[in-house]
Amino acid sequence: MLVWGIVNELSAQLREILNAWHPGHEPIVETETEWMYHYKLGSKSGYKISKFWDEAFQVAPSTIRLRWPQMQEHERLEFCSCWSMKSSWSANDAEILETVLRGGNDRLWTHCTFAFTRHPDRDRAVTFLIERLKSLSPENKPLNYFQALGRIKDQRAAPAIRPYYETYRAAVQRGTALGVPKDVVFGPIPYFPFLCACGALVQVDGAPEYEQEIRKYFDHSSEQVRSWAENALGVEGPTTVKRNAEYRRKSGAGDH
Repeated sequence: MLVWGIVNELSAQLREILNAWHPGHEPIVETETEWMYHYKLGSKSGYKISKFWDEAFQVAPSTIRLRWPQMQEHERLEFCSCWSMKSSWSANDAEILETVLRGGNDRLWTHCTFAFTRHPDRDRAVTFLIERLKSLSPENKPLNYFQALGRIKDQRAAPAIRPYYETYRAAVQRGTALGVPKDVVFGPIPYFPFLCACGALVQVDGAPEYEQEIRKYFDHSSEQVRSWAENALGVEGPTTVKRNAEYRRKSGAGDH
């Protein structure tokens, strides 16, 4: 069993994962922290992998409880981002999640939102996520909360998501009248938030109107918007197929 801390080299399981991500390329570790490795492929740096991808890498709940009050926010963010990527889940992780829930904020929680979907107390997780949507400040983004609630598929979430949906829908309609902006990612029309809200409502509410709204964007002039729409419904449409093929052709592409 590996424990938290500096372990100096990639484990066999992490090497196997990286070989699958980057076939034919040898990852070289450049630096590491307690929770992740930074590595390069050839001359290209900037890749990283959570140590928690290795199922043997563990940290005790008591360790996190003890260290949490002294951890700086950037340290908490890094830990939560890496820890929440675990492929397996245990009672220890549920204890760690409780520490995170009691001593966090929206910036932190949105870095590990999908850990909430694995909470053993489903009602507590749903209630917490709904409350976050109701009290979210404007500088924080609700999208990860939408997606987590969509995964849980609890109908109680619909009334909390719907006001965001209505706001985004109105903004998209106003913007569409002016034409498609050159920058659909950072431009004035909130395509991505709107489609995220629609996708979550498809899962928690099931009313056909939300799927219909998403499908309107399957033929959008922007490939990025088409990709978001397909992803919102979880379908492998033409744009997703095209992008997946391009990804496979690019040697060593993609960050994890």
